[in-house]
Amino acid sequence: MNAKTFATALLMLLLAVSAVAQKTPPPAAVETIDGIGIGTSIDEARSKLSQIGTGGGRDTRDGGRKEAWTLKETDFGTMAFKTNKAGKVVWVSAFVRPGREVLFAKLGDPAKATTLTKSQAIWNISSPSGGYRLVAKGAEGKASVVYLLSLDFPEIQ
Repeated sequence: MNAKTFATALLMLLLAVSAVAQKTPPPAAVETIDGIGIGTSIDEARSKLSQIGTGGGRDTRDGGRKEAWTLKETDFGTMAFKTNKAGKVVWVSAFVRPGREVLFAKLGDPAKATTLTKSQAIWNISSPSGGYRLVAKGAEGKASVVYLLSLDFPEIQ
């Protein structure tokens, strides 16, 4: 293969990759916080969090569980989550380490937020499991706390 043929083939490959990348829109907002999202199983959440922190919790009256974790080496210092009786995460809250606040725009597309102020951003995201709400709160467009909340009011199976 001569240099001209190789250059032409490479250009066509790059154009094809670019076209595929453009057809896959980015999500309107993050789906997980340090790998934990709505519908994550409690076993998967514990497995991921035990690699980056320590934690524990208690069973809830509705048959679910609440856990709180202290995290190391991530932007988040602490995280809490609740599961339903099926063992699936229904909410997550995470507190950002001071000085490592996260820009709202890194969490979601500002144009797709249902609410966007200097102190709060909210996205409502549809998903096959019923959807979720991402809430970011902080100052000057930077999150110091982030919440994921299930919008699937019947329990996630």
